[in-house]
Amino acid sequence: FLFTSLLSLHTLVVMAKIGEGDDRWIVQERNDGTNVHGWHWQEKDCLPWSKHRLETLFDGLPVVQGESCTWIKIGKVLSVTGEAFINTRKGKKIPGYEVEVKMSWEGEVREGGKEDGSVISSANGEVHLPYIADENADEDPEIRITTAKDGPLFAKCRDFMVDKGRKIVLEKVKTWLNELHSGGPSVPEGAAPDATKPANPKPAAAAPAAPSPAPKPKEEKEEKGTRTLKLTEKFICRPADIFDVYTNQNRIMAFTQSPATFEPTVGGKFSMFDGSVIGENVELVPGEKIVQKWKFSNWGDKYSTVTITFKEPNPGNTILTLVQKGIPDEDQFGNHNVLDQTENGWNNLIFGRIKQVFGFGC
Repeated sequence: FLFTSLLSLHTLVVMAKIGEGDDRWIVQERNDGTNVHGWHWQEKDCLPWSKHRLETLFDGLPVVQGESCTWIKIGKVLSVTGEAFINTRKGKKIPGYEVEVKMSWEGEVREGGKEDGSVISSANGEVHLPYIADENADEDPEIRITTAKDGPLFAKCRDFMVDKGRKIVLEKVKTWLNELHSGGPSVPEGAAPDATKPANPKPAAAAPAAPSPAPKPKEEKEEKGTRTLKLTEKFICRPADIFDVYTNQNRIMAFTQSPATFEPTVGGKFSMFDGSVIGENVELVPGEKIVQKWKFSNWGDKYSTVTITFKEPNPGNTILTLVQKGIPDEDQFGNHNVLDQTENGWNNLIFGRIKQVFGFGC
């Protein structure tokens, strides 16, 4: 105990006073400002570089090219505000960012659905990413897509931006963030490593024996000699509007431009195109679902089952899904183009004409 006490007293006596000590153990600020061996933290402002990089990635970026006669692109980056920086010490880089980004989008409908066709009408709006921050690095940032005005084309373009543009925007934001994590301004554009791959992949080990393949899920079997048709179509209207068009006798005659009958009840009979298509209603749920026994008159006694459902992802934009089961491989005259004839009828003589007559499409 006495030895320990004397040793502690000696330590207190020889300990350096504040402001004194061996210079070899004190990091001094150099008069020339040199950061020897990167000992001190250094911060580099990367916001100007981020603005330039995002402009390069987004300005004029195509989103939709010709689908439904429509062309949509990102116009330009309007603003990049907040902060983005990289802290560096002894070769270690730690990025930080808290950024808000706004950019414009532009849409056009062109004559004949051709890229060089004259512009029939146009729409525009804004893409807003209110908060891209390192604290939420493991989450996709929020993306708000708005239109400059109301109207069918504006709603249609917004629907495309939500469906397709959102994914494209996220991909480009991730490209910028990968480059920021790799050094930002010091990294050549496009040279950042893929964040989805490990930085130092391990040598491949010997491949284990291949496991037995998992059993495939059972698919619903079709009746022998029949086919199934599946279609999806977008309409610029409410679900109730398209439901009414397809279940109202006068409206059916308007878009088919031929005699038609329709009894709007379960069990009610219907005919279109002067009796070329006939059937019976099995289920009618206004604005939600239609189920029918359906056939062309040259199918003999064979009926298919048509199920039509309506979804409204955004107000004024309806997604119609059609599943038609039991289409015969051939008609009663031995023609084998029944499936193609049926698909063409839905796309061109029903969906296409509904859009033209009632203004539910481009």
